[in-house]
Amino acid sequence: MTWTNRLRLTAGVLAVLLLVAVLTVVFNQRQTRAASLSATVAADTYAVGAAYGGTVVEQFVDEGDVVQEGDDLFTVQSVPLQQDLANGLEVRSSAAYDVDAKAGTLTYKATVAGQVDQLEATLGNALGTGEPFAQLTVTDTQYVDATYLLSPGDYARVVQGAEATVLLPDRTTVIGTVSSTTVATEAGQALTRIRIDAPGLHEGANADLAKSGTPVVATVQLRDDGPLAGVGDAGFAFLRQIGLS
Repeated sequence: MTWTNRLRLTAGVLAVLLLVAVLTVVFNQRQTRAASLSATVAADTYAVGAAYGGTVVEQFVDEGDVVQEGDDLFTVQSVPLQQDLANGLEVRSSAAYDVDAKAGTLTYKATVAGQVDQLEATLGNALGTGEPFAQLTVTDTQYVDATYLLSPGDYARVVQGAEATVLLPDRTTVIGTVSSTTVATEAGQALTRIRIDAPGLHEGANADLAKSGTPVVATVQLRDDGPLAGVGDAGFAFLRQIGLS
């Protein structure tokens, strides 16, 4: 084999290797979907706060009970309330509680429909003003809280309203959309946390499975910036590494 042929063969091999490398970069960089590192079903919560603290003299619900808007939760005998009333302060009932001026009590009510969680207002318990008395997990507000490990280029391709696919433990697929994105550092890694709203989580049979804490797999659709964007991302990353960008 002559030197000319050897050079041509070498050049051809290098060209093929370069082409494979470029295609690999494009393939890796231009994936249009990102799968979650971890994802669980969550739900909006509502804290029952304390306009007035005191002693719980009646308890109408237990943890785990489902309540409707306006249902009574518990009644508090409140010395601060009695003092304010004695000083001529007018304390009116509201959507959050009913005031009994004669008895000096407040009966707290659910302002949303949901499930009672973290109930501190149990019969005989003393609660301070400003403390959370209970927490309600709001009905039909399930969403997915998902974490992703994304490159800076892929992070820029996560857009609000993008389609996401949620895979439930029974292999059922639910379609949702990206509603918010945040970044947090954990164990030295920058992780992207995405909220995915998916109405199908609280519809039909899914509602029984998609409880808060249920593990799922969430795959997010990334914006497609074109076939050469991956090469550009890789090039800029290399330039940053060698200090030229």
